[in-house]
Amino acid sequence: MKISVIIPTYNEQGRIGKLVDEIHNSNNGHIHEIIVVDGGSEDNTVNEAKRSYVRLIESTEKGRAIQMNEAASMATGDILYFVHADTRPPKGFDNLIVEKYGDDNRAGCFTSIFDWNHPFLRFCNFFSKLPFWFCRGGGQTLFVCNSLFHKLGGFKTEMSLMEEYEFIGRLKKETNFTIIKKNAITSARDYRKNGAVRLQLIYAYVFYLYAIGASQERMLNFLKERVMKPSKSCS
Repeated sequence: MKISVIIPTYNEQGRIGKLVDEIHNSNNGHIHEIIVVDGGSEDNTVNEAKRSYVRLIESTEKGRAIQMNEAASMATGDILYFVHADTRPPKGFDNLIVEKYGDDNRAGCFTSIFDWNHPFLRFCNFFSKLPFWFCRGGGQTLFVCNSLFHKLGGFKTEMSLMEEYEFIGRLKKETNFTIIKKNAITSARDYRKNGAVRLQLIYAYVFYLYAIGASQERMLNFLKERVMKPSKSCS
């Protein structure tokens, strides 16, 4: 099986070069291509991402769903593997995906931990092992059969938030969704900036808004009023 790794970026200077190198160096023979799709970064992200083994796409529009769909439309692997630029997949992730992948298991994710040894975040790490929709997240990465992704129409490009949650909901109607219990490591940069407990409570309320069918505008405004971003990132 061939895996296309897709990484959406926006202002990820200082991270993206290290990430693509780590992914490339950990290849066990299943990584077919690494695609970085940038949404118009204003820093040195694009230059840092340039490698002989990286397929670099400069998207005409910014937006994670838009960028990931654009990269997926060009990917040629059997499996699409979406990785946020502030997340490091577990070692041997390509072997782990291929071992779990099959006719009845055409999509899934990993468990995850934060890169900050904060007591509250250590508690939160446990929930990534559970099967409930609100326990998912981009930091767990996402793999899916290429043809199934396109059959479902990919991510909804009108969504700026929760696009992965919505897509996973549709995936679960088509195939078993596998949670591989090996940890991806995701950045706690927003938690460091905003406070771990405070930010998790804010996110919990956004999950509630999503569950009751609140508009994207309402959720975005709620976050913009309360969350400080350490960088203009895609994540």
